[in-house]
Amino acid sequence: MILCKKILTLLLVAVSLILLPHPAYAQEPTPEGPLPVVDWQELPTQYFIIVYANGITLQNQPVDCPACGIDPAQQYAAFIDKIYADQVAVFNTQLQIPLNLRLFPTEESYFQVNPLAKDLPGVLAHTMNDQSEIAIALTRTENLGETDLTNNIRHEIAHLFASALSDGKLNTGFQEGIAQYLEQPDIKTEKKQDLLRQTFDQEQLLTWAQLDNAEQFYSNPQVAYPQSLSIVSFLIDRYGLVNFIKFIKASATEPGYRSALEATYGKPADSLETEWKAYLPQYFAGRWQINAVYTYDLSRVTELVNNGAYTDAGAELAEVITLLQTTEQQATLAEAQALMERIQHGKTAGLLADQTYQALQAGDYDQVINKGNAAIQAYQQVGYTERIPEIQTYMHRATIGQDALERLNHGEELLNSLFFLFEAENELYEATVLLQSLGNQAAAQRGIDLLNESVQRQRILAYGLLGVGTVILFFNGLRRLYNWFSANPLEVELS
Repeated sequence: MILCKKILTLLLVAVSLILLPHPAYAQEPTPEGPLPVVDWQELPTQYFIIVYANGITLQNQPVDCPACGIDPAQQYAAFIDKIYADQVAVFNTQLQIPLNLRLFPTEESYFQVNPLAKDLPGVLAHTMNDQSEIAIALTRTENLGETDLTNNIRHEIAHLFASALSDGKLNTGFQEGIAQYLEQPDIKTEKKQDLLRQTFDQEQLLTWAQLDNAEQFYSNPQVAYPQSLSIVSFLIDRYGLVNFIKFIKASATEPGYRSALEATYGKPADSLETEWKAYLPQYFAGRWQINAVYTYDLSRVTELVNNGAYTDAGAELAEVITLLQTTEQQATLAEAQALMERIQHGKTAGLLADQTYQALQAGDYDQVINKGNAAIQAYQQVGYTERIPEIQTYMHRATIGQDALERLNHGEELLNSLFFLFEAENELYEATVLLQSLGNQAAAQRGIDLLNESVQRQRILAYGLLGVGTVILFFNGLRRLYNWFSANPLEVELS
C-alpha cells in the first residue's frame, strides 16, 4: 500500500511538471553513489571547473541560441562566470571556489546520480556533493534557448549561495523561491503568476507551513513553485533585498523558518503570511514584474528619502547601488545615485538642524540664526519641509534671546549711571525673565546678579540720600538757630 502511494506521488509530480510551462526545477540533494564511469574531462574557468564527457556534441541546437556552440563545455564557459559574479553582488558573499559544473552526457549517466529524475522529465539539473557541484542533464537542456539555458544556471547557482548562507537549513519553499527570483524574468514568469492567480481564485493556496515540507512542496509543484516565487517577491518588494538576505543568514542559526522570519522582520511568521495574502492582488496587477535584480523598484527607498529617513535610506541605497552597478540597470542606477545625493544633502540639513538646536541650548543666538538659515536652505534643496517649522521656532526664540541680551547689556550700562537706576532695574528684570523662559541659565544668572547689584546700589543711594538729607536738615537747623540768635541779641544778654 505504501509503495503504491509513493508511485502515485511520483506520477502526480511528473504530470504536474509536464503541465507547467517549460519547467526547469532543481531538487533537494539526492543520495549519490559513485559517479558513472565516463571519460571525464575538465575545463577550468575563473570560478568553475566544468567537468564534461570527452567528444560529446549537441545535436539539436535551437535557432534562437546564437551564443550556443558545438562543444557544451565551451557553451557554458561563455556565461557561467558572469552569472556567478552577478550573484556575488546579490548575496554580498563569495563561495569557496572553484565550484564544479558537471555535464552528464546521457540520461542514464544522469539517472545514476539523480534517480528521481527518471520519473520526472521536467527536472533538468540539481545540486550535488554537499551543494558544491551543479549537475546538468545535457540531453534535457540541448533544446533550450539562450534565456532558458542561462536561467537554469542562475537557478542552480542561487541554490548554492542560499545553501552556503543558511548552512543548508533554508527550507524548500524559500530555497525554490529565491532560485526562481534570480532567474531573468521572461514569458514563463508571467505564466507562473497566471497559474498562481488561478490557485488564488480557487482558494487552493498552500500554507507557508506546507511549503516548509519538501514532500508536500514537490508533490504539488504547479502551485508550490509559483507561490514560493510570489512569497520571495513579496518579502523583497515590501522589505528589501538586503533584509531577505539577512533572513537567509538567520536560517543558519534559528531553529526554523518561523523564528528566522521573526528575528529578521520583527514580526511573527503568521503576520507576514497574512500580509503576503493581502499583497497578492497587487502582485497580480503588475508587481510581479518588479524584480530587484533586473527591474529594481526604488519607490520604497524614495519614500524613505521623502520622509526624511536619510540614515535608513542611505544604508539600503548603498547596497542597492552596488547591486545596480553589476546588473546593467543603468537608468535605475542613475536614479539611485541621484537619490544618494539627496540623502547626503538631507543628512547635511539634518546636521545643521541639530546644530541649530544645540546653539539655542548654548545661548549662541547668532549661531542659531546662521545655522537655521543654512538648514532651511538645505531642506528646501532636497524637497523635505517637515522640519522647517521646527527650525523656524528655534530661530524665533533666538531672536527673542538676542533682544533679551541687548536689553541686559543696556540695563548694565544704565546701572553704571546713578541717574538711571530705576530704568536699569526695569530693563534688567524684563531681560532676565525672557532669558529664563529660553532656558539660558547663564545669561539669566547674570541678569539676577545685575538686579541684585541694582538693589544694592539703590540701597546705597537711599542711604546716601538719607545721610545727605540729614546733614542738610542739621545745617538748616543750625542756620535757623543762628538767624534766631542774630535777630534777638538783647534777650540773650538779659537772660
